[in-house]
Amino acid sequence: MRLLPIALLLLMGLMVHTSSAQDAAARKVLDRFEQLQPSEDDLAMYRLDWESSMSAAEQRAKQEQRPICLVIIHARYGDITSGHC
Repeated sequence: MRLLPIALLLLMGLMVHTSSAQDAAARKVLDRFEQLQPSEDDLAMYRLDWESSMSAAEQRAKQEQRPICLVIIHARYGDITSGHC
């Protein structure tokens, strides 16, 4: 009868050891993933400040003295404000 609690303790110890090894491996992968992520500065050139209408874009372009980049979406379900095109 004493063998069962000892076997159970050994099994639990093995599970904890395996779990901590998996946690360490997962942490290593996540750390590497975070290192490879581009910074906000790296992604700045991919961000566009959208306006919902041409008149709003014209007003903003005039205020900021910047050109307008016009994107025309020709899709049945396109919606420029949600990014779905």
